[in-house]
Amino acid sequence: MDGARLLHMLILNRLAAFDSSDKSRRVREEVLNSLEAFTYRARDYIEDESFIGASTSAVRSTLETTLEAASEWMYSGGADADEKTLRSKLKELEDIVNPVLKRKDEASKRPDAIKELKDTIAHIKEVEQLVDGQIKTQSAESSKSSEAVSKASADAAASPSTDPMDELDDEADAPAAPEITEVPTVYTEDDLKTVQDYASKAQAWLDENEAKQSKLTPTDDPAFTVKDILAEKKKLDDVVMDMMMKKMKHFKPPTQSSKSKTTKAKATKSKAKKSATKTKKATKETEKPAAAEHPHPDSQQQVEDMENGDIKHQAHGGEAPSQQEIEEALRKAGIYAENAEKKEGREGGPDEL
Repeated sequence: MDGARLLHMLILNRLAAFDSSDKSRRVREEVLNSLEAFTYRARDYIEDESFIGASTSAVRSTLETTLEAASEWMYSGGADADEKTLRSKLKELEDIVNPVLKRKDEASKRPDAIKELKDTIAHIKEVEQLVDGQIKTQSAESSKSSEAVSKASADAAASPSTDPMDELDDEADAPAAPEITEVPTVYTEDDLKTVQDYASKAQAWLDENEAKQSKLTPTDDPAFTVKDILAEKKKLDDVVMDMMMKKMKHFKPPTQSSKSKTTKAKATKSKAKKSATKTKKATKETEKPAAAEHPHPDSQQQVEDMENGDIKHQAHGGEAPSQQEIEEALRKAGIYAENAEKKEGREGGPDEL
């Protein structure tokens, strides 16, 4: 190994040692600062009413003695002790103070936490009623739909139509036949039992622990913690959320397509009705007497046919009338002059007679 590489490695080792030493120094100083700060706070705890209420006189006396010993130790050279020794002194004080602080904190937060849990239990009981009501509604709607279809089928079978035209007209006027409505299963009996079980268990747990807590003094450790209460509350919240999500999965707001289907159904029904009416009218016109299709010719046509000899006069037993009889009849009808003019026009006018 050459000298340059050896020198480089020595420098790196020294830097690493310096960093380690510097880190240890900083950590030791942090622990020392924590110990000094804790001793100052602990002296204030001894005079704090809430701390006094959560601690016994023996605990406070022990704390006071330990604080005095720690102060004397630090001022007599203990501040130069290593990190491990400093941590040991800090832990000695924390073991006396922290249990009292925990009881104090639990006592202040417990009432609100219990109230929140009771509110959640009341809420889940409302959810229980909702689930139970939904199950009953599902059953009722399913039965109602089946009964409607059965009744419609029975009515159709009891009154058959013999006239196809009447049947078509009736179908156009009659409302659409009911269909079996598929009732979505939002909740099951298992869901209802789950909600009931969680509600009853939470209430039993709370009653049991409140009974235990009521037998303790403020200086005793709590029968149950705020953390325990929040854990029970979360169980109920999860069940409520699960039931609400099941409800939301089956919620379907009205869409434009469903409105279009309704409009299309109405238009189809109207079209069928018009078609039925038109078909019925055409059938009636077909049944009219043949004479109606050939109306009697008007008087003018009769005159022309008589003049041409196409119609025989019934008064003469089928023989053609004389010219004099024709003219007399035209004169009485008041159309002789008009007819004469037409004839003259066809024959070239009166000058040619």
